[in-house]
Amino acid sequence: MITMKRIALFWIVILLTGFQVRGQDQGEKAVRITTEASADRRICVAVPPFAVADPQFQTVAAEMAQVVADDLEFSGLFVVLPPAQYPAGFTGLDSNVGNVNLPMWRAARAENLVYGYVYQEGTSLVGQFRLFDLYANTQLYGQEVRVEKDHFRLASHRFSEEAIRVVDGIPGIGTTEIFFAGTMGPGVKEIYAADYDGANVRRLTNHQSLSIMPELSPNGADIAYLSYKDRYCFLYVFNRASGTSQALSKEVGLNSAAMWAPDGQRLAMTLSKDGNAEIYLRDKNGSNSVRITNNKDGDTSPTFSPDGGRIAFVSDRAGRPQVYVMNADGSGQNRLSFHGGAAYDPVWSPDGKMIAFVSSSSGEGLEIYMMGADGSNPTRLTNSNGINEAPCWSPDSRHIAFTSNRRGRPELWAITLSTMTERPISRIEMAAEGPTWGPRRK
Repeated sequence: MITMKRIALFWIVILLTGFQVRGQDQGEKAVRITTEASADRRICVAVPPFAVADPQFQTVAAEMAQVVADDLEFSGLFVVLPPAQYPAGFTGLDSNVGNVNLPMWRAARAENLVYGYVYQEGTSLVGQFRLFDLYANTQLYGQEVRVEKDHFRLASHRFSEEAIRVVDGIPGIGTTEIFFAGTMGPGVKEIYAADYDGANVRRLTNHQSLSIMPELSPNGADIAYLSYKDRYCFLYVFNRASGTSQALSKEVGLNSAAMWAPDGQRLAMTLSKDGNAEIYLRDKNGSNSVRITNNKDGDTSPTFSPDGGRIAFVSDRAGRPQVYVMNADGSGQNRLSFHGGAAYDPVWSPDGKMIAFVSSSSGEGLEIYMMGADGSNPTRLTNSNGINEAPCWSPDSRHIAFTSNRRGRPELWAITLSTMTERPISRIEMAAEGPTWGPRRK
């Protein structure tokens, strides 16, 4: 059974050798919290259930408020005020935002308050959102979101994403998606998509075979992945708009998981078609293949820097797998990691500052690490004594999703770097592995 992303492939190589938004910012320039803030300096925010015009929407409004609360907490910038600490006598938000008692919430030791009002207009659900600074007694941000009724979670994600931008200068990740391989049954895995928090899981492929290791293109339109749907393990590109796949590589020998270049037109991959496992560049339609490494020990797991100028990869040339870096044309190859154990599966952060990777240096399973893009300050992030692998970065470089078997079966987990908080992406109920994090939805 295949449970590892690129680590297993490395050892094979060795052996082979719709909605509308209106928003306005008020005073946002005056508020900024550094992303390196410690966990004890998070902003305390109250997010009570939203007001409604019609009682039939109370359940929806409460869930919308919970989505916002979860997004803000997940960001690492906020801690949500527990309902047990709400002001005495609070019975619910007023439908008139002007009647909200800000001093009452400040007395409950909240620093920010999220206000929401939900009502129906025609066939649409309308959410009016406000973010208040309770100590400045002012509104930081306001937004009206109009969606179809089934998309109310996306409305909340949209607001929290912008609220985080107002507070910190960088948008949140509420509207992002995670793509992964999910187990449907013995020998059958398909490619799935879900909201970043695990909600709205939906299957993308239907090959009734083993399809794994998805990698999303920079614009979110295509997914490269491995599949045995044509009997052997080949590389394919799935187009999300058409729902169809085309072959990327059906070479004899190894066809490894591919990584997209920032331009979205080319991919780097490991092929052994010339007898040795080497890194190649190839257009997304499968043409114009160019070999960029030539090493007898095999090179695998390429990942592009955000500017497209460099590629980090894994090589065994020093006696055990380590992370190396080279120019995108294959020149200037240098060792990047000098880790106590083997290092696998590098992936560059979107801001270009860090590289996450997997290591077995602890001697107990596999753990997620990160280091500077120059190889400096390697830091262990997970500590589960299980198999933790396949890291991928959130678009804001604040979080890393990965696969872990710490609770038995493979599951998707995420770590928030500012607080070092690890949590399962628990809404995904099936065995899941090999995540890739998509961009914000427009």
